[in-house]
Amino acid sequence: MNITPAQGHDEAQDILEALRQIQDSEDLRTEAATDPESVMNRLGLSGIARHAVAFGIAGLLVAPAVMRTDGWWNS
Repeated sequence: MNITPAQGHDEAQDILEALRQIQDSEDLRTEAATDPESVMNRLGLSGIARHAVAFGIAGLLVAPAVMRTDGWWNS
């Protein structure tokens, strides 16, 4: 796979835009929690962008649990 600078920039923009859409939409976040594949299909993602957004979805779903302040260290 040969990625040109312009193609890499376009994919980066696609990734950022998709993550913003998911973050800004309660419906997309809810759907991503149960069926991330359908969200990526809905956003028309493929290739590297699809993998990057899947990783980002995982981060969006895990971050709230990790950031909880009622952990054992606060007891």
